[in-house]
Amino acid sequence: MIADLTYFRDDAEDGEAVLGRPGRRAPSIDTLALFALEEAIPAADRRRIARARSFALVIEVPSAEWVEPVRSACTTLGNWGATVFARTGASREDRPDRGNDTVARRLADGGRVLGVSQACERYLPSALLAAADGRYRVPVPSNAVIARVIRAATGQRPPAMPASVAVGLGIWDLCAAIRAGSARACVERLAAASEARSTVDGHVADAVPFPALCGYGRSHAWGMRLLEELEAWREGRIGSFADIDRNVVLASNPGLGKSTYVRSLAKSARLPLLVSSVSSWFSQSNGYLDGVVKHIDSTFEEAYARAPSLLFLDEIDSIPSRSSMDGRNSSWWTPVVTHMLLKIDECCAREGAGVCIIGATNYPDKLDPALVRPGRLGQVIRIAPPAAPDLAAIVRQHLGADLPDLDLTVVAELGLGASGAQVVGWVKAARARARAERRPIEADDLLEAVAPPDTRTAGEKMRSALHEAGHAVGAELLQIGHVAQVDLILRETAAGGTSMRSRLGPIPTRDDLERMVIGLLCGRAAETVFLGEASAGSGGDETSDLARATAFVAGIHGSFGLGGSIVYRGPMEDVARALGAEPALRAAVEADLARLQAEAERLVSEYQDVVQGVAEALLDRRVLGGDALRRFIADARPRPARQAGGGDR
Repeated sequence: MIADLTYFRDDAEDGEAVLGRPGRRAPSIDTLALFALEEAIPAADRRRIARARSFALVIEVPSAEWVEPVRSACTTLGNWGATVFARTGASREDRPDRGNDTVARRLADGGRVLGVSQACERYLPSALLAAADGRYRVPVPSNAVIARVIRAATGQRPPAMPASVAVGLGIWDLCAAIRAGSARACVERLAAASEARSTVDGHVADAVPFPALCGYGRSHAWGMRLLEELEAWREGRIGSFADIDRNVVLASNPGLGKSTYVRSLAKSARLPLLVSSVSSWFSQSNGYLDGVVKHIDSTFEEAYARAPSLLFLDEIDSIPSRSSMDGRNSSWWTPVVTHMLLKIDECCAREGAGVCIIGATNYPDKLDPALVRPGRLGQVIRIAPPAAPDLAAIVRQHLGADLPDLDLTVVAELGLGASGAQVVGWVKAARARARAERRPIEADDLLEAVAPPDTRTAGEKMRSALHEAGHAVGAELLQIGHVAQVDLILRETAAGGTSMRSRLGPIPTRDDLERMVIGLLCGRAAETVFLGEASAGSGGDETSDLARATAFVAGIHGSFGLGGSIVYRGPMEDVARALGAEPALRAAVEADLARLQAEAERLVSEYQDVVQGVAEALLDRRVLGGDALRRFIADARPRPARQAGGGDR
């Protein structure tokens, strides 16, 4: 491509290139890699390399697409003969254990060997790395290099350019933007290309600025610190990108806004956002092991090419933990997990990689411990449902200029426990109702979306009120949670809810776990004590009271070493799913659940006046705050427990 170039003078005026005669213009495709190489290797070193009869040279480039142009540019440093390793990882031969005999023979004969790659340790012969007389890194071109390329192509000095104008652009993007003609037009095209490439994920442009996000707690503080450190790095106050705390895993229940968080962070950080997931590894490859591995490689290579960038790994719990694999799956998944860990290691250690990695999961307990250890993805930050003030702020963000005078405190109290995704649904439903009636949106539209009319029978409402009252009173008496609100609001997955902040510590005892189970069973117990029988409302899916209670008790026996055995059988949810195949373990779990259900019924019976009072308040108001609940409890006088089913309602 550029073998006919002799050299370019760094001090050439107005793009005057030395190509046999002054004034001749040179296209960017011929000069970009050469000028970038010249900036990476000092002039004295270039002369030494060109004169040396025997020399082993290693060049690291920003991404795979730079490999061949830089290899071609290296011909200006002398003749390398046939001993050139330009490796991108595209071939099975691109491995550190291939080509070592050739390297050794060539150097032993006094010859010259060149290696160029975007990941030298991964793809170049290990003997070449060990014997290198010179090793250099060609970074993303600086503005000084871009200015030289523009002068060579146009014969004009370029105007002032945006800082780091080449960041996020590949070599072919740059070459396409820098053409003969106007230097100013070249700069404008570069700026436009940079802007277009900065939002690989199309939703970033419409995202809320990160500082304005509400309801993210500790994860928001981490993101604000990342923004500050990125700005310090850009200003030179932080010397290396590797010194930035830039990797994390976000964990929450579905719908709490992990994707929203990442898009807003990318927007405020001015980083291109690349989104990947395990499902995309399969859907966008051939689905076989080699295809999945290559897709993982290409994901990271694209992140490097756009660096500094933000790589979002969604559904990261779909990468199975190796400790929970069975023999049938481990032979396939282990290479994938190991390869992923190596790619993250490479990304963290690679000089100039410039990639922030954020993982997201709904099931943090399923993650492979090696994935989230320090030096890889690091800490796991849990995102809880937003508190009432944060929920009101989220509603206001989505309402925009609509209903400017509405007190959103009431809306937040009615919807406490909801996620950001549910807020979006409320606002859409309210606007749809107003459009259908061809009028502006009104407060009742929003209130009806948040708290739809309760069409249940009186008996159904009473059962639901007793159930939620049992949960709320039990949580406070057992000291397993600080209740923020209890309500009878109809939702897609529930007919009421109790919002609370857990009081359990990070290393609970068996007593702590059993109190949690009793609290989960207090709703069912209230139905039994007051109405004589329980309904199906405590069961259902994996998030139901019975499912969670069963998982905790199964964990006591099979996960935490707090039952009759200290054998570890896996995460508590997996142990619970396996109960059908283990009769002895199932019997132990069933016995504990029956005992703890009896404890829940005893507690509800002892505080039946409180539970009844809370239930009646819920029937009257639909929503009861945590402070009002605690006043009910403070005024209570416990009575001796009565038998289940002995109630008068």
